[in-house]
Amino acid sequence: MTEARFLNPSLPDLRLSFLFLACVIYAFFGSPTPDHAGWTEIIVGCLMVFSVGIPGLVFLLRFSRGRPFWYGIGQFFLIYGLVVGSCVSIFFGHPFSQALRDVIPFLFLFLPLFFQPAFMQRPELYRRLSFCFVLIGLVFSFRSVALQEGLLCPPFCPSELLYLENMPTVLFSALFLTGAAVQNFIRRSSLRSATVLVLFISLSLLPVTALILTSQRASLGAVALYLLFIGGFYLYQRPLRMVPVMFFVLAVLVSTVLFLPSSGESLAHKTALVGLNNRPEEAKAVWDAVAGNPLTLLFGLGWGAHFHSPAVGGVSVNFTHNFFTTMLLKCGLCGLIFSFLYIAGLARVLARVLFLDLVTGLALCAPFLIDITLYASFKSLDFGLTLLMICSSLLYFSQSESPSTLSPSSYASSDHTLHEPSLSPRSRCDGPGFARSG
Repeated sequence: MTEARFLNPSLPDLRLSFLFLACVIYAFFGSPTPDHAGWTEIIVGCLMVFSVGIPGLVFLLRFSRGRPFWYGIGQFFLIYGLVVGSCVSIFFGHPFSQALRDVIPFLFLFLPLFFQPAFMQRPELYRRLSFCFVLIGLVFSFRSVALQEGLLCPPFCPSELLYLENMPTVLFSALFLTGAAVQNFIRRSSLRSATVLVLFISLSLLPVTALILTSQRASLGAVALYLLFIGGFYLYQRPLRMVPVMFFVLAVLVSTVLFLPSSGESLAHKTALVGLNNRPEEAKAVWDAVAGNPLTLLFGLGWGAHFHSPAVGGVSVNFTHNFFTTMLLKCGLCGLIFSFLYIAGLARVLARVLFLDLVTGLALCAPFLIDITLYASFKSLDFGLTLLMICSSLLYFSQSESPSTLSPSSYASSDHTLHEPSLSPRSRCDGPGFARSG
C-alpha cells in the first residue's frame, strides 16, 4: 500500500514543492551553519521533513538488490552514523545540543537517498531544483557582498559569522551561469542567445565578486580553471562562434579587475599569511585525538566531540575543514570507510554527468571536490543539495537516452528497485545541457 501511494504521480510534485519552498526561505533568511536554531531553521526543517514524507522514509529503509552502489552503501552509512555515532556520543557524555549540531548536517548528506525515488518518477523536476540551487547561490552572494560593504548593517547585520561565500551554491552559480550562457550561444547564435549570454554572465559577476571580496582562493582558482576548460572546449568545437564570446568575457574580466584593484594584493597577502591554513596539521591533530584508544580509533568520539584544531589557532571546535577527517573524528575508521565508499559512489555518478553534459558536470565537480577537501561547508544544507543535484542531474540528462529505465512502470518492477540509467552510445560530452536545463 505504501509503495502504491509512493508511485502516485502527484506525490513527487507535492513533496518536492515543500523542498523548493524550503530552498527559497533558506536563501533569503537562512544561515548555513547557525549557532542556534531560530524560526527560519525550524520552518526550513519542517518543510524538509514534509518533503521527504513517510513513503520516502519507508522506501529508504527497504533493502533490496539492484539499487545503485552509492544508494546501498549510503543506507548502511546512514544507519551506522545514527546508531554508533549516537551511542558513542552518549558514552562520552557530549551535550545533546552539540551532538544535534552534528547529526542534522549528517542527515543532509543523504538527501539523494531521501529524494532519489521522486526524481526517478519525475526527472524533469531537476530543472526546478537547479533553479533553486542557483537562486540560493545568487541570494547568498548578494547577502555576502552587502554585509561586506555594510549595506545590511543596521538593521539586518547578524551577530554571528555566516560564511555565505563558502557555500557550494555560490561557486556553482558562478560557474554554471557562465558555462550555460556560452553553451547556449555556441549552439544557437542568435539575438536571443546573445541576450542570454550577456544576462547570465552579468549575473555570474555577483558570486564572483563575493568570492573576490572574501579572498576565497580555492573557489577563484576553480572559476579560472572552469573558464579555461570550457573556453578551450568550445573554441576547439566552434572557433568562429567563440571569438565574440572570448572578447566579451575578456572585457568583463578586465572590468572586474579594474573595479576591484586590491583583489590580487588581498589574495597574495592571505596566501603569505596563512598558506595552506594548517590543513595537514589539522589532520594530524584529529588522528592524535582518536588513535589513543582502539575503540575510539574504530568508532570515533561520537557526535558533539571537540578537538583542538591548529587550523583555527588551537581553539577547541567540533568540526574540521575536511569531510573525511571529520568522519574519522566522529565515527572512527569504520565511519571513515563508509564515508569514503559513499563519496566514491557519488563521484562515479558525477563522472557520468560529466560525460552527458560538460557544463553542468564541471560546475558540480568544483564545489563537490572543494567542500570535501578544503572547506567545512559539507556541514551545510547546501552540500546536501549539491549531492542531490549530482544524482538528479544524471537522471535528467539521461532520460532521453534510456527512457524505459526511468518510467514509473519500470521503477515499480523488479521488487521496486532503483536502477541507474545506462549511457547509450549516442551520449556525448556536449549533451542535452542548457537547451533542457534552462
